[in-house]
Amino acid sequence: MCATDGGNMMRAAHSGGGRRVARAAWVALYLVTTMGCKDEAASVRAAPPSPSAAAAVSSGSAFRVEENGTASFYIDAPLEKIKGRSSKLRGNVAIDLKDLKKASGEVDVDLDALVTQTFDDASEDKSQTEHAHNWFEIGTDVEPKRREENRWARFFLRSVEEASAADLASAAEKAGERTVNVTARGDLWLHGVSAPKTVKLAATFQGPPSAPTRLRLVTAEPLLVSLKEHDVKPRDVAGKFLNGALEKVGKKIDDAVQVSLDVTATPGKP
Repeated sequence: MCATDGGNMMRAAHSGGGRRVARAAWVALYLVTTMGCKDEAASVRAAPPSPSAAAAVSSGSAFRVEENGTASFYIDAPLEKIKGRSSKLRGNVAIDLKDLKKASGEVDVDLDALVTQTFDDASEDKSQTEHAHNWFEIGTDVEPKRREENRWARFFLRSVEEASAADLASAAEKAGERTVNVTARGDLWLHGVSAPKTVKLAATFQGPPSAPTRLRLVTAEPLLVSLKEHDVKPRDVAGKFLNGALEKVGKKIDDAVQVSLDVTATPGKP
């Protein structure tokens, strides 16, 4: 069991604060008990990496990630199926069209644009969205530099381990598109912590194989992200960990967040 402001949440839930407060308190209760918490002062955070340009590759094409992609998330909690999305991305990708295993790049998700869509009630979703921002330390009163560091979840593509076609020209063409299934490896930088990740993607290229006009990357399987590993836990609007005693209730949940990406990129320099 970890320390958080559980007493205040429980009192609010039982003092006539309404269905929204009660439900939010219980959801937070389940999430915190599964995550396990450590003292805020003991948190070890890494400096965010500098924004990277895609590494040059021979016979390659550079793509710039369009802002209006989607990163959606889902947490299978016992009381609520917590879900939401961010529709603001940035980044760049470089791919050797003659050797699809040669690729590099970066895709960033703006957590400030994250909104939850758990309830059939706009006010409940709004409140839960604010809580989520606080957990990531991008609340309204967080120091600006720290807030900007925490704002972006960043995936760095390091290598492609498997590809269903060796080169783009050999991939089957249908209606002007060629889709290649790939297994990519990289690092996810989130909330001051970097973690290695493997992700399966469907990469769909539009246009001629020698000079594609559009690239779409869609996760074939959700990327699993641990809240505990990235020190994501209850905080207030200033980013301070909520202290107090929170009594363990019911069954713990898996702290894995299932993240799915739908990224579109067009030719262009980073």
